[in-house]
Amino acid sequence: MIYSQLNRVGVICIILGLTVLLAACGGSSETGNSSKPAPQPESQVATNKSEDEPTDTSESTSATAEKAEAPRTIPHLKGELTLTETPQNIVVLDVQYVDQFLALGLLPSGSVVATTDNSELPKYLGDQLGDIQIVGTREDPNLEAIIALEPDLIISTEFQDKVYEDLLKIAPVLKMERNEDWRSVLQTFGTIVNKPEVAKKVLSDYDAKIEELKGKLADKLQNETVALIRPRDNIVRLHMTSHRTSEILYVDLGLNPPPMAVDSEQTSLPISLEVLPELGADHLFLLRDDTNVELTEEFQKTSIWKNLKPVQNNQIYDVNTVLWVGYYGPTAINMIIDQIAETFAIDLGL
Repeated sequence: MIYSQLNRVGVICIILGLTVLLAACGGSSETGNSSKPAPQPESQVATNKSEDEPTDTSESTSATAEKAEAPRTIPHLKGELTLTETPQNIVVLDVQYVDQFLALGLLPSGSVVATTDNSELPKYLGDQLGDIQIVGTREDPNLEAIIALEPDLIISTEFQDKVYEDLLKIAPVLKMERNEDWRSVLQTFGTIVNKPEVAKKVLSDYDAKIEELKGKLADKLQNETVALIRPRDNIVRLHMTSHRTSEILYVDLGLNPPPMAVDSEQTSLPISLEVLPELGADHLFLLRDDTNVELTEEFQKTSIWKNLKPVQNNQIYDVNTVLWVGYYGPTAINMIIDQIAETFAIDLGL
């Protein structure tokens, strides 16, 4: 009798042990998601890993195979995403990421647009856009359209927080901070699509370009100041030194901001037209777009505007808001650099 009972116990232990082993081999989770993981498509190329799960650090004997196939763990705002294969069908939920992927030689299968007009994609990208599908707006992505594309990776931002759990039911999701520096975004995307060297080359070319322009601008402008303004909502929005477009001017190119524009936290400062002369900038980049045409023209008719030093010295330069503020990919950034060089009649010689 005792022997029989022991046999039963032994069988039960074996069954329990196999159950635990199978569970350990099949489980996966994403840090920061809900405790009950959302179902993922069978064809997914990414697995979600919790922070306490050990990472396989073994090295492949073939450097080529390792570079092409080794799992790549990408940290993001919801934890970590481990790619077991290179995604081929990517949907981006911020249009600036189209520029980023094109710089890496790839076109996302779908993208949202930044405005309620869901028929517009960045015109400056021209015929590079191919047959990319529009999947709603940044604020209101079209889940049915995303499902129809059968993506193996979705890249979102904080703008899609309300549908994040729904997106997880479609495909693995990588959540990015929308205002993250475009250079680090490019490097992340280079890792995702297994093209880190392409990303490095884009960045090294940019560094060479701005270094040449930076030196020539310093020689030409000396200590003159430059500011970036945008008429809006019956005031003038002054873009501060911490604004990511302003950083191109002041950090990348080393231009001098007027004291009023210096702020390490606030990205913009609303000032009235009457206060604008106190800015005291020698050069003004004026952001124009369809939303501020009438207001800008109204300001330009005033004596306050006409008496501004950069206006009287013909040192105020119209630039497009959509390009300068809306898109932060390598193509757009390089176009901004080219426009700055052209503005100050500088030949980059590259």
